[in-house]
Amino acid sequence: MQLGIPVPQVYIVPVERFCREMGPALGVNLAEFEFPAYFNFFVYKKRCTLVVDSEDAEDNIRKVFSETLLGPAQFRREEDPLAFEAEDFAKDFPRNAIPNFTKELKHFRIMPDGNELVIETLLEFRHFEMRSDGHEGLGVPPNAEGKVEEQGDGCKSEDEDCGAESDAEEEVPKDLQAVESREQATPWTYSQARFMGKF
Repeated sequence: MQLGIPVPQVYIVPVERFCREMGPALGVNLAEFEFPAYFNFFVYKKRCTLVVDSEDAEDNIRKVFSETLLGPAQFRREEDPLAFEAEDFAKDFPRNAIPNFTKELKHFRIMPDGNELVIETLLEFRHFEMRSDGHEGLGVPPNAEGKVEEQGDGCKSEDEDCGAESDAEEEVPKDLQAVESREQATPWTYSQARFMGKF
């Protein structure tokens, strides 16, 4: 934001969503999109698009995001919601002083227009389509010999005549209007979102 670069609205969620390597980055979240999703919704009035590799990844993200956005499930379920968890309070704590979390969470889920906030209000999920040429994973790096693999359209990434789409660097949008015009452009192909660098 200090550089003046717009907050992205499309995120490719890595297959490994947490760093599991020993070192200072151990346990770091590699798929941080929560606050960008809030920023895009409350400032741009738009949803973030998360590109994931599987239904399982989407389900896991939905479980975590629903808790952070809407609160614990036991306080917001439709049938027999809990007002509070008794074990969260000391036995001598006055019962009439315990807040009703069901009512409080519902209050914050209701938006100014009267609609109830749901995950789909902030997030849209998209899935990579499986390729038919043997590449079943996302972000497949070059092989050990450093050979460049042929792309799905028969073009090699090191060729000069692959076309402007694959080689040209995409300009970073300067403002909201540029972001909106980029959203209306043609969707990415797999070859355009191919592995770039070592992650």
